[in-house]
Amino acid sequence: MTARLAIVEDHRLVREAVSARMTGWGYRVVAEAEQLDELVGRDDIDVVLLDLDLGAAGIADDAVVERLVGSGVGVVILSALASSRHVRRMIRAGSAAVVSKHDELSDLHKAVEAALAGSTWMTPTLARAVLDDPDAQRPALSHKELEALRFYACGMKLDSVARRMGIAPSTAKQYIDRVRHKYELVGQHARTKSELYTAAVDDGFIVRDHPAPS
Repeated sequence: MTARLAIVEDHRLVREAVSARMTGWGYRVVAEAEQLDELVGRDDIDVVLLDLDLGAAGIADDAVVERLVGSGVGVVILSALASSRHVRRMIRAGSAAVVSKHDELSDLHKAVEAALAGSTWMTPTLARAVLDDPDAQRPALSHKELEALRFYACGMKLDSVARRMGIAPSTAKQYIDRVRHKYELVGQHARTKSELYTAAVDDGFIVRDHPAPS
């Protein structure tokens, strides 16, 4: 049976180009989507080609990847490698293969075939770049900590964060201090506002298009 593929990519031109290439290789593209969760529950997909950075939709959710893999779907990550932390999370979630957007088309073909065979694949160079810190983790933030982080790291002062959240400035500071501490616990230095912003973007807490603090 012809392998059935789905493509998750927020840029239409890229989506169509990948779809055309997959079709040319003899695969059948049965779905194209801008968000990963659109594919949950479908039973007609063998492999998903997933771009990690989905623009306004944010970073692809590793929990959704786990659900897809658990249902027997192979996942191939397409990454510009802006953050190897994202890629490592997706590998832990069960992704079969990773292809850098700087790799060759033949590498993409090998990755899809590996996913269909139930094996793993990435180039040695990519493996070194991605797996250099296998213990790196994303901190577990509460809803309020995440809300405070987003406001603060994107440029608000603590007083403004407090007003926006309807809390005391001291409470807003506690939330940000907790976020900093949780980053320390996973080995990530994020003390300044710009460091928090960079870490939050890397971990998918903040969409890259949001303004960075000045």
